[in-house]
Amino acid sequence: MYLLILAMDGNSRAYGERIMKIKRIAALLTLGALLSTAAPALAVTQTGTVNVEWNYAITATIAMYTQTTASKTSVTPAANDIYWASSPAGSLVSGCNGTTATASAGKDGSGGNGVWASGVVNFGLVVADSTDYTNCLETNAVDAYIVTNDSLGANVTVQATAGVPSAYDTASNGSLLCILPDGAWNTAGNTAWTASARVAAVSMNSTTACSAGTLVPSASAANILALTKATTGSDLNHDIQLNMGPQMQSGAQTVTLTYTITSN
Repeated sequence: MYLLILAMDGNSRAYGERIMKIKRIAALLTLGALLSTAAPALAVTQTGTVNVEWNYAITATIAMYTQTTASKTSVTPAANDIYWASSPAGSLVSGCNGTTATASAGKDGSGGNGVWASGVVNFGLVVADSTDYTNCLETNAVDAYIVTNDSLGANVTVQATAGVPSAYDTASNGSLLCILPDGAWNTAGNTAWTASARVAAVSMNSTTACSAGTLVPSASAANILALTKATTGSDLNHDIQLNMGPQMQSGAQTVTLTYTITSN
């Protein structure tokens, strides 16, 4: 058996170590080149949420005035603010506030039948005809002043809610109240107060329907304005007409009208 012993001198070892170092440096340079050409790292995004809550308070108010003015006050009515007519025309029997055979009969300066009070529409003494319908109109009778912050608007309704006689809204010996707006009511809000331009009662020959304006019902509320936006103040000023059928039964009547605003 032969034993082969290779002897390396110092120069040989130094040369080998240099070769290994050169290879390691080359490998590091190659890795650096690869890293330098790689795509940049993508950014990381995260989100967090917080709920912020509130409850938006909807407000809606309505104020009522009778015998009104632009300043939203109730005033003693001027003479000649109640007008009378008959249908057919020409009745010598019927009348409003005790006046007969007059095309337009006004009450005195203190109000219907000599009595005036804020919040009251008083037609005074009304006399029926035996064959004709009697029409009594009060101008600037009621102003419903409405305010709401609801951007969707509101609805305003009216209904006869108390003291309604059995003969109300009936074809035989009946009576009926009709609302006649003064000017156009703006559905977008902020309707300005407008004085009535009527100088005569509207001829009507029915106590179950209004040929003009809106019937004031007793069974349910009638919508008189469909507001589509908020309003900082709208005056719904209107005349009210009382229609009485022929041979209407006698007796004092007090009917309560309830106006309601409901936001959308």
